[in-house]
Amino acid sequence: MPSILVLRFADSSPGFAAADVDVPDVSVPDVSVPDVSAPDIAPRWLLGAATAICGSAGDGPSGREPFSVGQRPGATWRLGWLDDDAPPPNWPPAEVRFGSRARAVAGAETHRQSYGELARGLPVRRVRLTMTTPTFFTRDGHDLPLPDPALIVRGLLVRWNGYAPAPLRIGAGDARTLVGAVGLAGLWGASADVELGHGLRQTGFVGEAELRLLAGTSDYLATMFTALARFAAYAGLGERTAYGFGAVDVDLALVTELAGMPVPRPARPATTAAPARAAAH
Repeated sequence: MPSILVLRFADSSPGFAAADVDVPDVSVPDVSVPDVSAPDIAPRWLLGAATAICGSAGDGPSGREPFSVGQRPGATWRLGWLDDDAPPPNWPPAEVRFGSRARAVAGAETHRQSYGELARGLPVRRVRLTMTTPTFFTRDGHDLPLPDPALIVRGLLVRWNGYAPAPLRIGAGDARTLVGAVGLAGLWGASADVELGHGLRQTGFVGEAELRLLAGTSDYLATMFTALARFAAYAGLGERTAYGFGAVDVDLALVTELAGMPVPRPARPATTAAPARAAAH
């Protein structure tokens, strides 16, 4: 089932070395840009470390890895597991090797939620996503270092439907309608360039994006929106999430969870409104 493994190391935290961080000249209260400046762990080493723990890369749907990688403040590292089966037997490892350097694990925490649990709960209509590592998307063959709502939702739909049990998968019609019903309510952050080696860099976004559902969106679609938002903490956002890009914290606005009590899924409406805009193919 979807799981997050948080590892604590005795030494400094593995993460990116940012070649450049471009902080906009704006004043935004209570919003900080995550530190992506040190230490220098190449994305390929992050992938190699995660693969050694989780298994061969590219085993997921469409060749995607069934895991995501993210750094956390302090000497911590986070792995997300997406498969509906049990996490890998190597969780948690005694050490993690980044390139030629092995780091002993000083402590570990595992957090798990089934796809059914992710799909239950009161639906929300607004969510704040905090991208703690550089995040980028692909549109028309080009990289986009900005959190586009349609690309966020489409990416999460692909991963959700690739790993969730069949009864919980979201159909094509509902997916198109949901993509058209999500808008961007606010954006705060900066761009950051990550060194890839051999003179190459990857630009991504770090900061916060607030997504909202359009007025009049049904509770039926809002429940799917909420499930995907919860799932983002496990799956990450955008491209190259197994290389450490796109790690995200999720804040569901104005929601009270009923601990241990399943919340009935809203009944599907008799008719579904036409999508605000069709999903790109």
